[in-house]
Amino acid sequence: MGEDGRTSATTQRPLPHNAGEANAVPTEHESNASPAAASATNQENAVPMLDVHAPHDAVRTWKDFFIHIAAIAVGLLIAIGLEQTVEFFHHRHEVAETRAALHEEMQKNIALFHQNVEQHIMTMAYLHNNLRIFEYLRDHPGTPQDKLPGILYWPLFTKPPQKSAWSTAERTDVLALMPRTEVRETTDSYVRLDYAWEAYEPVIASLVQCTAYYSQTPDVSTMSPASVAGEIEIIKQTIAREAMYGATLSALGRQPDFGPVPAWWQMLPYWTMQDYYRWARQHPELNMPSQLDIDHARAFAGLPPETGNASFEGFTAPSKYGTAPTP
Repeated sequence: MGEDGRTSATTQRPLPHNAGEANAVPTEHESNASPAAASATNQENAVPMLDVHAPHDAVRTWKDFFIHIAAIAVGLLIAIGLEQTVEFFHHRHEVAETRAALHEEMQKNIALFHQNVEQHIMTMAYLHNNLRIFEYLRDHPGTPQDKLPGILYWPLFTKPPQKSAWSTAERTDVLALMPRTEVRETTDSYVRLDYAWEAYEPVIASLVQCTAYYSQTPDVSTMSPASVAGEIEIIKQTIAREAMYGATLSALGRQPDFGPVPAWWQMLPYWTMQDYYRWARQHPELNMPSQLDIDHARAFAGLPPETGNASFEGFTAPSKYGTAPTP
């Protein structure tokens, strides 16, 4: 409306649709922006990714369809082959590591075995020496300690086998990847090591009993006759248990890589069993009642009789060093 109160004759017309765009004034930043900068911005906003998909071309014929299926199958076979190849080399590496660890551990066990064999021989000597001293004290009560026939020696305990590598292998699936023969032989070696150690555990209990008198006195000449007699019985029991442990060591020594080791009778010094069977060899007529008991037991169990006098021949067989009796 004008100053004179009249309505302006000028009629306002609507603007074109693109008038705002045409008349918009760009800012200074937008004016200075280059195409290169815009391109860089687009690259930063793009997310890099590997897009694996089928060809864009439409499958028009059976030939195209089978080519498409064949391409997919070949791709899957290649992927599976690569995965299996990786697993093969991974398993191969695991087996190699396990085999090396088991070999190193077994070498340590073989070294421990020979130490235990020597310790066993020394233990038999120590126990025989101690038995002789206490038997003298029994027969000559009141004898001062400095007049006894010897010094008492009590053996140290045997060392158990090492099994960390074997235990680790058992907890994993690596044994299933190794040849069965190799696993069976390794298992057998560890079973025999365990068996020998289990045979030694009763010896530990006996040795503890043998040295119990030290809790009261270091002078055995002050022990009562009853205590001396009890000590003699404990020492005899310990010798018997140690002898059986020696028999298991002899059997273990026949395993590959464990030898050489003393023969069965050689592992039992001061153990008079061999002397008895040497005597029995000279009196085969005494075996008849014993053979009847053996045959009766076998018949009761449904077993055939022994061939000849197998037990008598096996236990009394002469040998330079002696062999383990074969039942």
